[in-house]
Amino acid sequence: KGGLKNPRILEIGSGSLGIAPYLKMPVTGVDQDFSGPTFPLLKKVVGKATAVPFPDKSFDFVIMVDVLEHLPPKERPKAIEEVLRCAQREVFIAVPCGKLAWRQDQELDRYFRQVFGKPFPFLAEHLKYGLPEKEAITAIIKTEAQDLNLRVEIKTFGNINLAFRKFLMKGWMTKNKLVDFIFRKFFLLFIPIFRLINFEPTYRQLFFIKIKGSQTAK
Repeated sequence: KGGLKNPRILEIGSGSLGIAPYLKMPVTGVDQDFSGPTFPLLKKVVGKATAVPFPDKSFDFVIMVDVLEHLPPKERPKAIEEVLRCAQREVFIAVPCGKLAWRQDQELDRYFRQVFGKPFPFLAEHLKYGLPEKEAITAIIKTEAQDLNLRVEIKTFGNINLAFRKFLMKGWMTKNKLVDFIFRKFFLLFIPIFRLINFEPTYRQLFFIKIKGSQTAK
């Protein structure tokens, strides 16, 4: 929250809930589909990650979680440009990265087909477009920041160990009602512990980007 009393927060690809229920404060969400459960503190705005309908520096914090992997590689730089353009203070990007993560998505798609007899819809665009490399995303952030005349500080962290993610995902891909209850309800009690299971190799990379000012500023 950055110590601000009433921070302006934008989430790209929020869906109908996004992070607002966790922050418990107003969030503007941009997405193309808001079907599903809703949350009163989320202000829904129809738009695309590559064409965010807000002026420059409209928000203190801009968040984009698990969006880039659903875009063709040629559109990812534009989406990163948009989150940087709309932010005044900080940007947070989370995205699955690397060949090991992509191979796991392939494995999980095969497993889902075996259990349910159809592809796993959530992974379709992952497999179609591929997952970016951490180094590629870092390079794009630097390039787009330079084009926007921004000085930025980038910090990266791995998120969710691959083996642990496979365990969770296969637990969710079940027709057994008891197993489904354990993985979807009971395990929620252990989320604080799960957040510690971020040792390499990880499925996702987190990019924390602090905007330090313009490149021309002294």
